[in-house]
Amino acid sequence: MRKMQDIYLDYASTTPLAEEVVAEMAILMSDNSFGNPSATDHLFGKQAYELIENARLEVASFINALPDEIIWTSGATEANNLAILGLSRFKATDSKRQIISSFAEHKSVIEPCKQLEKEGLELLLLSPNANGSIDINEFEKAISEKTLLVSFMHINNEVGSINDIKSIGKICRKSNIFFHVDAAQGIGKLPIDVKDCDIDLMSLSAHKIYGPKGIGALFIDKESVGRIEPILSGGGQERALRPGTLATVQIIGMARAYRIAKDKMADDHDHLTACRTVFLDNCKGLRGIQINSNSDDTFPGILSISVKGLHAESIIYDMRTIAVSRGSACTSDNEEPSHVLKAMGLAQDFINGTVRFSFGRNTTLEDAQFASELYRNSVNRLNRLRGKSSFREI
Repeated sequence: MRKMQDIYLDYASTTPLAEEVVAEMAILMSDNSFGNPSATDHLFGKQAYELIENARLEVASFINALPDEIIWTSGATEANNLAILGLSRFKATDSKRQIISSFAEHKSVIEPCKQLEKEGLELLLLSPNANGSIDINEFEKAISEKTLLVSFMHINNEVGSINDIKSIGKICRKSNIFFHVDAAQGIGKLPIDVKDCDIDLMSLSAHKIYGPKGIGALFIDKESVGRIEPILSGGGQERALRPGTLATVQIIGMARAYRIAKDKMADDHDHLTACRTVFLDNCKGLRGIQINSNSDDTFPGILSISVKGLHAESIIYDMRTIAVSRGSACTSDNEEPSHVLKAMGLAQDFINGTVRFSFGRNTTLEDAQFASELYRNSVNRLNRLRGKSSFREI
C-alpha cells in the first residue's frame, strides 16, 4: 500500500516551474541582465533588450508568427482583455458591431465582452454542445454581415474539450470576421499554427506549461489586424500597445518553457493519455458518475468527473492528500455553480458534485492510480453516509 502523501493533480490551474526554466531565470537574476530594455543608450539596457527580442523570436516561431506580431503582457487575462477590448473599440463601425463568443469561455473573455455590450456593441454568446465544444454548423448559422469579432478558447480549462479552431478560423476569414483564440490552456499542449488556422489574435500564457507566472503575450496578425487600441496608458513600449517596463527574467522563462514544450509535446500527450486511462480504468465500478467531455476531441490532461447527489467540497476534503479543484481556479472562491457545466446542460445535482483532476508532466502512473483509488473510496464512503453505496463489488 502506498504511503499517503500530497499529490498535485491541479495542473490546469498552474504548473510548477520546469527545472531548466528555474536554472535559466536564476542565472539572469544573478548576472548583469537587470537593465531596463528601453534604456538602450548603455550596455545593461542593450543586453536586456537583446534577450527579450531573442525570446520574442522563440515564442513567435512556436506558433509560426513573426517576432513583431508578439506583444508581451502580464498574462493571458490581460492578453484576452487587450485583444477583445482593443480590437473592438478600434475596429467597430455602424455596420460591424457584433461580437460572438460562448458561455463556456473563461471569465477573462466573457467579462470584457459584456463590458463592450455596455458600451453599445451587440454580444451573442453561444451554448456549447454536450461535450463542451462549439458546434461548427451552429456557429456558421450564427455569424452575419454585422459580426466583427469571434472569440473562442482552444482547450476548455474546466472539462478539456477542444474546439476546432482551424475550421472556425477558415469560416471567419471567408466571412471577413476577426478571430481571437484564447490559447492559455492549449499552448504547448497541442500544436497551433496561427497562419494555417487563420487566427488574427491569440492570447498566450506561460504558467500553464511550466513557465513563470506574471507573463504572457498577445499575438496580433500584422496583415489582417494591424492596429488595435491600447487599454493601458503610459509609455510607448510594445508598439505603444502595452506600456510598462518589460519583465526580462519572466520573459526569458516563458521562452524557455516554450522551447521545452516544443521538444516534449508529443511525449507529454502520450503520458497524459496513459494517466487518464489508468485513472478511469480504476473508476469503472462507480455508479452515478459522469465524465464531462470524454470524446476523442478532449485533451487527456483534464478530467472532469461529476457524481450525482454529492458535494464537491466534501469529496475534495475527504481526499485531501491530493490537490484537485472543483473547476477553474480563477472562480473557485465563487459559490455559484460552474458556468461551463451549466452551459453544457449538466443537471444541478451533477454540477454540485464535480471535481476536476488535471495531470501533468510530473504525474506518475502510480499517482494516477493512487488518486483514483482515493476518489473511488471517497465517493463510496460519502454515498454510504447518505445510505447508499455507489460502488459495485466485483
